[in-house]
Amino acid sequence: MNLDRLYVLLVCNLGASTGVMVTKMKEIAAESQKLKDVDIKIEAHPAGDILEYIDDFDVVMLGPQIKHRFKDLEILCKEKNKPVTVIDTKDYGSVNGGNILKTAIILKLEALKGE
Repeated sequence: MNLDRLYVLLVCNLGASTGVMVTKMKEIAAESQKLKDVDIKIEAHPAGDILEYIDDFDVVMLGPQIKHRFKDLEILCKEKNKPVTVIDTKDYGSVNGGNILKTAIILKLEALKGE
């Protein structure tokens, strides 16, 4: 299975701390030989704006600070046929962009299998 595109939407309260994660994930993707031919887009937006952005992304990842909204956002993501998960608290807190990027890739590949 070939991954040619990975568009990741990070969803949070306001976007400040998640913006740092976007930068880290982009750095890791740019340095990765395995991802050099993959079209990658990673953005962070507030949960209140999700309807404005969701159609432009392949994977939705929620910041741990809004995991209480997972069920509501999961319904929307299922309607839009987008895989969704909550970012691991430890990875988020330590700004482990590599692990979060890996999770996004796994979600995308699983979604491709289901098509």
